[in-house]
Amino acid sequence: MEVARIHNEFHSALNNYIAKRVNNKDDVQDLLQEVFIKIHGSLPAVNKKETLKSWLFTLTKNTIIDYYRKNSRKTTVTDLDVGKIQNGEEKEVDHTKELENCIHHFIDRLPDEYRDIILDSEIKGIKQKDLAEKYNLAYPSVRSRVQRGRAKLKDMFLDCCNIELDRRGNILEAVPKKKKC
Repeated sequence: MEVARIHNEFHSALNNYIAKRVNNKDDVQDLLQEVFIKIHGSLPAVNKKETLKSWLFTLTKNTIIDYYRKNSRKTTVTDLDVGKIQNGEEKEVDHTKELENCIHHFIDRLPDEYRDIILDSEIKGIKQKDLAEKYNLAYPSVRSRVQRGRAKLKDMFLDCCNIELDRRGNILEAVPKKKKC
């Protein structure tokens, strides 16, 4: 794939990716230009289209990290949201773990009929058949409440965060939509 085609296809996405992590508009443009210079010099090494997007965003992420290192800024996840820099080495952020920290807050906001059943089934790991006995409900009712409770939790997460998943459903990135989230 040639650089011009990559530029046309990924310019906007890479620009937005950098702009979310760098506040200065001039620096964003400089970094974007630097990324495309690196792409031009390294493109022959990437020969599969499937790996191109991943490679482009990794290259961009590393360029942003280099930018912060050159400017002697210590970055955190809240500043850069692509990883932590510790002792000059990048440590990837586990977004799943970050979202797990939010789950109790969201469960507490569920309606009463779902809250305890979700806590017992999803957090405590109690089987749904045992929950039917505990709550004196029919098994299909418990199953239904667990499914609806999960759907409500998912909606809460999606209302609060932009969550990017890979093909396998693993979380690649989670960015709060609002400062309160």
